[in-house]
Amino acid sequence: MSTSAKHTHSIHIDAPVEKVFGYIEVPAHFIAAMPANNEVVLGKVDQKPDGAVVGYEIKYRQLGMHLSATMTREAYVPNERIHDHASLGVDHMLSVEPDDTGTKLTYTADASRLMKMIDAVFFHGDKHIGEALEKIKKEVEALP
Repeated sequence: MSTSAKHTHSIHIDAPVEKVFGYIEVPAHFIAAMPANNEVVLGKVDQKPDGAVVGYEIKYRQLGMHLSATMTREAYVPNERIHDHASLGVDHMLSVEPDDTGTKLTYTADASRLMKMIDAVFFHGDKHIGEALEKIKKEVEALP
């Protein structure tokens, strides 16, 4: 059994919690923050009748291969946190909390040590987290 390896990064966004959460809860916005060189595209989004996201598909390209992953929404607490589990074994957690002048957005990726080693050698996902948070910050702060 392999142990967990978490990567956590946070960023301050000059916007209220509700605005930041409203943005990050949309799968298309999560996908848009991913590195362009991975050619990430949002596939089918499964929703409940009330519009709540149950899961979604991500299609992407890495190392010349066309791949896909199914994301399952494991937890959803409005204006607090979202936890999506990828079929590849990685948990993606986004949380928001008020700070002095806006919102602190925290992203945590949790995977087995084996998955983290594969990522470190081939994909370098932990290096892209900061860039993704910067994209989200820019998009949210530009909203009316």
